Amino acid sequence: MNGHPMRLPGFIVGGTEKAGTTSVFDWLSAHPEVGTSSRKETDFFRTGWTGDPDRDRERYASYFEHCAPTASVLLEASPGYLGEADTVVPRLCGMLPGARLLFILRDPIERLHSSYHFHRGRLNLPQSLDFDDYVRRCLEFDGGTRVAGELGLDEWYLKVLRFGCYAEFVARFVAALPRGHVKVGFFETLRADERGFMTDLSDFIGIDGGFWRGFPFRPSNVTFSARNRGLHRLAVRGNALAEPLMRRYPAVKQSLVRVYKALNQEREGYDPMSEETRELLTRYYAPSVRALRAFVAGPLPPEWRHLEQSRAAA
Repeated sequence: MNGHPMRLPGFIVGGTEKAGTTSVFDWLSAHPEVGTSSRKETDFFRTGWTGDPDRDRERYASYFEHCAPTASVLLEASPGYLGEADTVVPRLCGMLPGARLLFILRDPIERLHSSYHFHRGRLNLPQSLDFDDYVRRCLEFDGGTRVAGELGLDEWYLKVLRFGCYAEFVARFVAALPRGHVKVGFFETLRADERGFMTDLSDFIGIDGGFWRGFPFRPSNVTFSARNRGLHRLAVRGNALAEPLMRRYPAVKQSLVRVYKALNQEREGYDPMSEETRELLTRYYAPSVRALRAFVAGPLPPEWRHLEQSRAAA
């Protein structure tokens, strides 16, 4: 550890994908009481685990060895942790039994739609695959009628559908961690009031919420399509390689992203989904949304009302 004391995080943003986790991570990295991992998504409890306690602690601590001694809270943000709760929970609780976790949830239909376009933009999904066909393949995989090899997609991207059934995954973390150590927030709430969301989160992790007064909130990791796919492929690879360095100089990264978008962005956002697919996904997700109420102190966001009121949730 190069002479540095071994320090591990006490706070993790564990999900979900395309729900503002990058923005929250970037904003927290600006707080003087917070130290962030050298790579936002360490995915350590998913893919970095070896089973050797000493080796695992040292490897995980290496993501935080650059953090200032004055940082009272260390954190990382790996949105894949929520959907792989069965794998992550025993590993995480074994190493960090007193950790606090935040799960930012998003209307599961909108999250799936955003995830599809994000990964298609990252060239992880075939450019010829439209959203309706993607949902059909995910449902076939989820129902066990076809396997990933038959469907022509990596298993991870087929699991994204099930990852939106938040209640079953949140329940596993709540059962394993100390009472009050799991916080559920909503992307829709974050988008409507960044300052209020971050002030509330500051109370949860024990840092000064007054820092957010006058803070310039700017969203990160916004989905967009690229004009030149070859250039975009190089940019994606370069971003992954340079992330540890760019995390230390966020203003430089923001400037580079702005320049890159000016050169190669075709547009932000994406086309609406078909009503048939939306209805199919409403029936799929409504029961899980109903179950989620048990883990949320207040009402679900108004944007989720179509799922709460669906006949499938009754």
